[in-house]
Parts: sequence; C-alpha cells; structure tokens
Amino acid sequence: MNITKKYETVEVEVKGNVAIITMDRPKQLNAINKQLTIDVWNALDEAEKDKTINAVILTGTNNNFSSGVDLKEVFDMPSPIGEEPSEVWRDHLNDMLGVSLKMWNLRMPVIVAVDGYALGGAADWVLSADVAIASDKAIFGEPEIRFGSAPPTLMMPWVLGLRKSKELLFTGDSVDAEEGHRIGVYNKVVSQDSLMEESMKLAEKMANIPPSALKITKNAINKIYEMMNIKESLDYNLEASISMFFLNSEKDIADVGEAIKEKGLKNFLSEANKNFE
Repeated sequence: MNITKKYETVEVEVKGNVAIITMDRPKQLNAINKQLTIDVWNALDEAEKDKTINAVILTGTNNNFSSGVDLKEVFDMPSPIGEEPSEVWRDHLNDMLGVSLKMWNLRMPVIVAVDGYALGGAADWVLSADVAIASDKAIFGEPEIRFGSAPPTLMMPWVLGLRKSKELLFTGDSVDAEEGHRIGVYNKVVSQDSLMEESMKLAEKMANIPPSALKITKNAINKIYEMMNIKESLDYNLEASISMFFLNSEKDIADVGEAIKEKGLKNFLSEANKNFE
C-alpha cells in the first residue's frame, strides 16, 4: 500500500519500506527557501522514526532536483530590529547545514535521484546523501563564487577530493551527468525516463538488508570522516561563508536582489553565467 503525505513544499510517498521525499516548488525550479528546508528536515525525521521505513529517496518534481538556494528570498531577508544581518545569514546557513547533517546522521541510507539542475545548496545536499543516481539530463555545480558567495556546507572536498573541488569551486563551473559520474558525484547515470525506477530498485535492495546492519555500517563509514574532523570543517565553512557574503556592499546585494525580481531566477542565472563561457 502506498501512503502519501503532503507538506507545504514537499510530498512524501511511502512504497513498501522506502520513503520518497519530493521537493515540490516547480515554478521556482524547486529552489530552496526556508520552508523547504523545514519540510525536508521534518520529512527525513518522520521517516527515521517510522520503523517500517528502511531507506529514503530524495528527489525533485518536474524534471529538476533543485536550482539551489532561493536567491529571491535570500536577498530579501529582513533583519529584525536589533539583530545583525550576519545573524540572519547565519540562520539561513544553519538551516542548509541542518538538512545536510540530518541526511548524514539518518539511521538509514539516503539516496538522491537527480534530474535537471542540482546547483549551489542543492549540490551540497546531493553530496551529503549516501548514494546519488543521476539522469542523463542532470547538471551539477556550485556557482556561488561568481556572485561573491560560498557553498553553504562545503561537502565537495570530502566527496570529490582536493584537485577537482578546487577547480569547480574556484570557477563556479557546472558539469553534466557523465562528467559528474566520472569525478564521483554520482554512483551511476541512467536515462531520464528510468531515474525513479532505478532509484527504487537500489532503495529496495538496501531496504531488504537488516536495518541494524545498515545503521551500524553507515555509522562506521561516517565515523572515519568524523575522525578526520568533517563536522568541524563544515562549521568552519559556515563562518567563512558569512564573511564572504558580507564582503559585498549593501548596494551590490540590493542590485542582485532587484535583478532576480525583474528577470526571474532562471534568466538571471543564464545571463550571469555568460560572462564565464
């Protein structure tokens, strides 16, 4: 029996022992706003508490994983009276990091099924999952440096290694599905039509493993990275991201926000990236 639950920006469907969490802001290319971080975190939390669920798939609706952080919301975030803008930005980054760590700490495997865009903060979520499957139409990248910003969680060096991470993060370049597979972003690439079918096959295979064995194995693998201080590194990056954001003048930040409102996110990103082609 399939069970479906709807949050404000996320839909959860349970098929057997697998929970499918679908980000559902299609008009915004599933851009990550505060509500989406809340809904994804809560959906992951509820899946973890449900003893009948042994694997999770995170994906996006309308042939897109996510275009990344909702820049319209970011550049329009008000500072409450008496609160520094840096603290408002810190809250935003903490929300993003919270979802990454929720996936990292979840007792069960988290598989991301990536179609279309997986950019910026969404790319970090792809890297935070245990396994990633991409459609042949997937585009992965962290273009933040082109706008004077930084990745919310900086998972890339831990997954891709030093050289490739520096290349991608110093240029803001994106890669297609095959290149993403070659450098280790994805475990496999499949046709767009078969993305969810292949993701379910893998999830069901994992869900049939004794849950305690999966949990212990995941914890053991993660502990190696934690002993190398991955969590301390992520905390350090949060502070660095705050500093980088506020290297921009208030006028620069306001100009970007206004351009996004006027042109729309997709056109803004397209125009901004022309300077780097």
